[in-house]
Amino acid sequence: MIADQQIPTELVDKIRERDAQTLTAIYKEIYPMVEKYILDNSGNRDDARDIFQDAMYILIKKVEDANFELTSKLSTFIYGISKNLWLKNITQKKIDPNELYQEFHETDIEDDVDDLKRVKWIKHCIDQLGEPCKTIIVQFYFFKVSMQEIAEKLNYTNANNAKNQKYKCFQRLKKLANKNDQLE
Repeated sequence: MIADQQIPTELVDKIRERDAQTLTAIYKEIYPMVEKYILDNSGNRDDARDIFQDAMYILIKKVEDANFELTSKLSTFIYGISKNLWLKNITQKKIDPNELYQEFHETDIEDDVDDLKRVKWIKHCIDQLGEPCKTIIVQFYFFKVSMQEIAEKLNYTNANNAKNQKYKCFQRLKKLANKNDQLE
């Protein structure tokens, strides 16, 4: 199986040459993993195909560099690229913070009681913040939205003002977390 190997020089050469048989084999072995991840994380099959195609493009561009050296399995490398691309895609969609909490309950976290308690505790603390702190914290820390985008969304004059507000909100969140932790 191609996906489970460290990339031998011959395989790198075939990818560089864009050998159709090699690329097809990579697609058949790795695409199902990527598709499952994207379907499990609010995507559809079209999203999965687009993300995988972008990941393959990045792989091809990387192997074109003579100094490129892959230190992981090919499947790990492509899956990692795909996951990062998908997370970036989700962030750019500006998902409503309330959807974040719904997604927590739709994932495997429900199977792990300790994680579920932690998620509920974090949600409880963030909910106590109120707006705009709730939006700032969720967008910045969970969705990796830039301070500039947050400033625009919340009508702050600039990213520095939003950053100052984020700091204040985070300090409030820490106090709430400590207070709630002492109550339990």
